[in-house]
Amino acid sequence: TERIDVSGLDLKFCIACGHCYRTGKCIYTDDASRIHAKMMEADGIVLASPNYFMSTTAQLKTIFDRFSLGVHCFLLDGKYGAAVTTAGAFDNTDVAELANGYMRSCGAQTVGAVGAAAAGIGAVVNQNAVLTEASALGTDLVNVINDKKKFPDQISAHSEFFEQMKKLVLMMGDKAPFQIDHWKKMGWL
Repeated sequence: TERIDVSGLDLKFCIACGHCYRTGKCIYTDDASRIHAKMMEADGIVLASPNYFMSTTAQLKTIFDRFSLGVHCFLLDGKYGAAVTTAGAFDNTDVAELANGYMRSCGAQTVGAVGAAAAGIGAVVNQNAVLTEASALGTDLVNVINDKKKFPDQISAHSEFFEQMKKLVLMMGDKAPFQIDHWKKMGWL
């Protein structure tokens, strides 16, 4: 396993230039490309973020935005993920669903999420229970990876999303040769 803290990384914001769709590479050479490569090498991914006003941190959102090619080309297909969130209040669901939804949009299947509510600085409500739940989620993730478990509801949703993405890829056509080539190589076109 490897833990990566994105808060201190050199990350530039996506400018929607489309270079990645044309070439398969981003115009920037910062830490985002390294993170994306690690995600594609991994069997399982845990995305963790505090809830910053009903959303993830800007740094993690930048990782998502800069890996839109992962969505268009389903570059996390065959991988598994989970989300871990914290919040100053009790609602962690928005951030957890954003993280898990992002991974599913890239083709991964997700096993769940754990959220923790703050009880002051450096303290968590029901900390022992939350740590037990987080440990169980990690165990579930490892077991699902080892068993190559399939989640029929996620596969069904992925199939619907795949058809929408196929229309987009075809619509972009010659403006996005990398992704067209990728789809052809995968036998999807």
